Amino acid sequence: MPRVTIGVPVYNAARYLPVALDALRAQDHPDFEIVISDNASTDETWEICQRYAVADPRIRLWRNERNLGGHANFAKVVELASGDLFKWAAYDDICRPGFVSACVAALDAAGPRAVLAYPKTVLIDEDGEIVGPYADKLDLRDPRAWKRLSVLANNISLCHAHFGVFRTSALRQTGLIRPFLSSDYTLMAEIAALGEVHEVPEQLFLRRVHGASTRQAGNSAASATSWFAPDGAKKAARSPRTNMLRQTVRVLRGHPGGLTNSAAFLGTWFARRGRVRLGALRRRLTGKPMPALTESGA
Repeated sequence: MPRVTIGVPVYNAARYLPVALDALRAQDHPDFEIVISDNASTDETWEICQRYAVADPRIRLWRNERNLGGHANFAKVVELASGDLFKWAAYDDICRPGFVSACVAALDAAGPRAVLAYPKTVLIDEDGEIVGPYADKLDLRDPRAWKRLSVLANNISLCHAHFGVFRTSALRQTGLIRPFLSSDYTLMAEIAALGEVHEVPEQLFLRRVHGASTRQAGNSAASATSWFAPDGAKKAARSPRTNMLRQTVRVLRGHPGGLTNSAAFLGTWFARRGRVRLGALRRRLTGKPMPALTESGA
């Protein structure tokens, strides 16, 4: 049984999938498998998956009979995982060769108190050209869960940490990616409640921002939500921010210290929103431009 499972949920991923799979196969960690779940793609995705599985025995394939929604496909690769450690990989992102080994080393050094390790991020465009580094600021090493959740609420924006390496046992204690917009925020809150999150200092993750992204390209809430729940996108898109906060508080209350953790997350979140609104007002008054990278899904 491999130490690490890399789960790749895909749907109509033909454009970027070969590049992503080549990068995963080139990981320098000696003990991993790649599990790909195809969500009933209608392009050449399944044929690409089959070719790669024939070429590399570390690759296992699964195909859903119909499109179950992105959240269900993310859950499927976790269900199929056999490794003690687990990493999600998107079809359009690129992991540099040391990604997995660096995150595994960080988890091993920290011991069981750490449940997730992720590297620093560099944004790339649709052609693979570097846009620039992105500061995730989600190095959550405080032993107090409420403090980790406060830092999370203060810093989370483009959410990259959930593409790091998890302890599979901890990840399976969560609700994974849920069928609503910004449910990756809710997942990260659950993870922060369970244990520490460690950031690896190397820039090993290349996050692609392109026109087919769910939110990075400026798509509407309804179109983005259809990725999560294609059968209920209209209903799920209503008040997405409020829904995410409500769901996150509900989830946190199910963990030890739920009331304290929920209060820490919400208090910091609303304080942050207040600062954002105040900054926007100041920019209007002074005529200063808005920063190039702003909150996504917040």
